[in-house]
Amino acid sequence: MNANPADMWTCSGCGDPITDLSEPRKPCENCGSTLRTAHETVTISATTTIYIRTHSKHRDGGRKAVREVIEGDDYHRKSGKWSVMRRLIDRANNWYEEIFRDRETNQIVHHSAEPLTEHRQRKPCS
Repeated sequence: MNANPADMWTCSGCGDPITDLSEPRKPCENCGSTLRTAHETVTISATTTIYIRTHSKHRDGGRKAVREVIEGDDYHRKSGKWSVMRRLIDRANNWYEEIFRDRETNQIVHHSAEPLTEHRQRKPCS
């Protein structure tokens, strides 16, 4: 944003806009004050992220989770953007599924669905 510097300064005595910013300061034409007030606008934005991981353990007290669901914001390396990720690891039904969606457009960026026994950990993207 290119703001006009004259729009950002007013006389501290009466509040009139100051158009002459030369040095040495000239007295205000309205009240004679040489005090000046600068006006700036600051905009702050914040975003939130969420990441949820749930486990379903075996009824008989097995050590490994039978089903894991991981959902939330995750960084997708190939696109270089934060996306909404959902990963399902279902050991009881031998299923692995992973979906990355663009946060802004909700378009699918990546989708992988296969039997868990055929799933292999992918190498990191460069």
